[in-house]
Amino acid sequence: MQAPQPIAVGDRIAAIDIIRGFALFGVLWMNLYEHRGLMMPNDALDHLPTARLDYWVGFLSEWLMRGKAQALFSLLFGFGFANIIDRLKARGASPAIFLRRTAILLVFGLIDVFLMWVGDILAAYAVMGFVLYLTRNWSTRMLILVGLPVAVLGTPVLELAMRLLMGGEAWWLRLWEEGAAIRADLAMRNDYTAFVAELWRSTWVEWWLTPAVLPYLAQIIGRFLLGSWIFRQGWLGNVSGHTRLFARTTRLALPIGLLMSGFVASVKWFEWLPVWVGATVDQVSMLVLACGYGAAIVMLHLHGRFTRLFIGLQAVGRMALTNYLMQSLFYVFGLYGFGLGLMSYLGATASLGLAIAFFAMQIGFSLWWLARYRFGPLEWLWRSLTYGEAQPLRKPAGTAAAMPAE
Repeated sequence: MQAPQPIAVGDRIAAIDIIRGFALFGVLWMNLYEHRGLMMPNDALDHLPTARLDYWVGFLSEWLMRGKAQALFSLLFGFGFANIIDRLKARGASPAIFLRRTAILLVFGLIDVFLMWVGDILAAYAVMGFVLYLTRNWSTRMLILVGLPVAVLGTPVLELAMRLLMGGEAWWLRLWEEGAAIRADLAMRNDYTAFVAELWRSTWVEWWLTPAVLPYLAQIIGRFLLGSWIFRQGWLGNVSGHTRLFARTTRLALPIGLLMSGFVASVKWFEWLPVWVGATVDQVSMLVLACGYGAAIVMLHLHGRFTRLFIGLQAVGRMALTNYLMQSLFYVFGLYGFGLGLMSYLGATASLGLAIAFFAMQIGFSLWWLARYRFGPLEWLWRSLTYGEAQPLRKPAGTAAAMPAE
């Protein structure tokens, strides 16, 4: 039996890192855009000088990216899980190494949610990563038979059940509104200690101790299972051998996903459709458009278009953990009162502009770092803790700075 070893840099799949980089931009964009619900009351946006433009940019945000970046991220997590388990089994190593890796991710997530950003997803991903481990020996057929209905119907069914059991009133929505007002006030003060205390309170009172967390966790595990199923198909491990598949997926999923998502962004579900119907269409549109985005990126990558952009996205994707937590630091020191205090200007237009500007900085930093080091700083720490020894970090002198070939 061989000792467990991390995936070598040369064994990485370029397309996966590029898609992950794209998803990170979407996560940054949506986290800035959705600060209005988590960190500031909606009525504050009506008085911004960009309010009229914000209406249309907000529609664009809802249409093109809301939920899609997180769907991509979840699918990629499931893909990465299956990849790790497969490699560990091939080497004769215990798959339990994934549990240590997930426990370390949970620590990163707890640091994020309790010290920086109430909208952290790492902690929830880690929690459901432990659940995902129980499916490591499932058949390929079982992954899709369970994953697809849970990913699509888990949220609508659970939300419907909760409303029926509670007489149709989602009492936690009131908690979220009250919490957003509290956080908006604290975030603009120069009192980081009070802000952290609010993060601790809201994480439990508004989220983990309410029924609202159940549909979210169901959505995550369903998408994880679909990501594992995608890995089993071998498509992304040999993208050049599946060109027709990616071309067909792009032609179908991209327009259908855009049409469905545009419909969701345009319609007020509560006025004329049952809530669970709207929620189901919403979940399907997120998955379809996420797959369309991923397939389109693969096709553009195969045809050598946007090479410079894709090199930057690949660099960001290789340092996904570092860049995700860098974004949380940006919220703290760029948006809040103990930093630049930009949150009071954070309409939909400013959200998109800030996302583009900061992500461009992340591309530059990632390219600079990876020209000198094998892994991102937090990726190196994660690997070293997972495998119980310090991994080599600095590249040998004279090593080419180019990204690894597919």
